[in-house]
Amino acid sequence: MNIVRKLRTGQQRAVLGLWQRCASKDQSKNPPKDQSKNPPKGQPLNQSKDQSKNQSKDCGELQASNVCGKSPSKSGDSSKGTGKTSDKAKAADKRKKVTMIDGDGVGPELTKAVQEVFCAAKVPIDWDIFQEHRAPDSEELSPQLLESLCGNRIGIAGPIKSHLWAEKLRKVLNQYAYVSVCKHLEGQESPYGKFDCVIVRDQFEGEYSGIEHRVVPGVMQTIKVSTFEGSTRLAKFVFGYALQEKRQRITVAHKANIMQLTDGNFLEAMHAEADKHVQEVRFEERYLDTVCLNMLMRPATNDVLVSSSMYGDVISNIGGSMMGGIGMCPGYAVSPKGQLYNCQITPRDDLAGKDLVNPTGFLLAAVLMLRELKLHDHAGRIQCAIEALYKDSKLRTQDLGGEAKCSEFVHALCELLSSQDG
Repeated sequence: MNIVRKLRTGQQRAVLGLWQRCASKDQSKNPPKDQSKNPPKGQPLNQSKDQSKNQSKDCGELQASNVCGKSPSKSGDSSKGTGKTSDKAKAADKRKKVTMIDGDGVGPELTKAVQEVFCAAKVPIDWDIFQEHRAPDSEELSPQLLESLCGNRIGIAGPIKSHLWAEKLRKVLNQYAYVSVCKHLEGQESPYGKFDCVIVRDQFEGEYSGIEHRVVPGVMQTIKVSTFEGSTRLAKFVFGYALQEKRQRITVAHKANIMQLTDGNFLEAMHAEADKHVQEVRFEERYLDTVCLNMLMRPATNDVLVSSSMYGDVISNIGGSMMGGIGMCPGYAVSPKGQLYNCQITPRDDLAGKDLVNPTGFLLAAVLMLRELKLHDHAGRIQCAIEALYKDSKLRTQDLGGEAKCSEFVHALCELLSSQDG
């Protein structure tokens, strides 16, 4: 079945109509500052199927060639000796540089999907691409990768197999929080109806402190750590996020009735910060099991959920599954040295190279990244295009009960974006 050709008939009209309404609404909220980016008059609105696919492929290869930020030329080279800054150099100054980590398993397919979609949407980004995230012949962090992440302050990463590597990265970059954005995609069948919640969890303390030892033979112990400093830092971030995103309610999930010192300390820090924002945002506390139950039984009532490390893993997995699969849920790690975006998908070696992975969650993570980079117009266009495909087409990958390949979904999305480039 030719998915793209099918979209060009009746389905595409409906998809394009929704896309236009959504894109125009987003653009009115965030008007482009540089009107010179508009295409010239007379440029065709639609491209042929082959042109769209070839453009998507060519763009992906072009972006991928810019490995580790080593472009064929630098923005200032063309102006040497003239005393003037060229138009090309001015355009290059407005571009953003982002670190991209291919990851393992299906990771390279996901990062390629983002590159193709960004190119079709003409996103002004230069990629610093790392196919290998470890130092040679070891589990240590790549020094070049760390330099890139700290320099660019924004990165996006495919799934990584090594939990040890991820733990080291978390500690070196001081990634103290992780944010998961769980939102129902209209058109995707779900027994939970509409929901839109954000889950913020600690990444540095709690059970994830990584302190374990053997007490005596046959008896092991994990130490759960909760400091007032760490809990206060997370509380300030959560309330700052809620106010910035105009969220109405924060719910903290805990088991302070059992772990009175550790969870009690976490809860005390949340209450202390909540007292500063009584008139701005509603705050409530719930036991972990109650929060999990409410997510499934009353999904529309959840807004911002916050918890310590292990509880947050449980809650975010539930939220991802409500979207259709944990790989559908985008998110990012928060650090004083920047943010690293991804989705909750695992490397899935069984799917690697088979063109079967669902790129939706990773693309949604890329949209979150664009908003952080203040590229709201591009973020809105891609977000609306994804929503349009789900609402007004039957295009689904196999994990969602469809028959589409990953590349077919990406090509349809690129065609939708390219056809509106007029």
